[in-house]
Amino acid sequence: MATALVAALSTVSAAAAESGAVVPVLWESPGCRHEKLGPLVVQTGERVSEITQDERVPTVRYQRAVVRLADAAAAKGANAVVLRQHQAVYFTRLGRKSQDPVFIKLDGAAIRLPADASHCMLVAADVAELERRARTGKPVNVSSRHAYGE
Repeated sequence: MATALVAALSTVSAAAAESGAVVPVLWESPGCRHEKLGPLVVQTGERVSEITQDERVPTVRYQRAVVRLADAAAAKGANAVVLRQHQAVYFTRLGRKSQDPVFIKLDGAAIRLPADASHCMLVAADVAELERRARTGKPVNVSSRHAYGE
């Protein structure tokens, strides 16, 4: 059991270093005692609408969005952030969908783990898995107002 916990902590550190984030982004809240510092929402990319004429809307990467979420958590005094929800908006024009999202929204919860978190089971979020989930999700044709939750 101790090996699994050390491996989990190593995975969190490796994922944080790989993403360029100082604060690890986790898939789920740890089972150990931690302090809740509040919700976070980060958005990156360009909001497109039905009137967007440019066929080359700039795309964004999950990597950048995850780093922004980690930075927002650090600014709030957190030493970890739990990813609650993610949304990717792709742009379709004349039947052609963008390869990457043009807009990403990540919702998270900033938390502060105890100084000795070796007893906490932590599951680091994987940027590649986030991208895979966004790409394999069933496309939904909606208005821009609905896509951005307005």
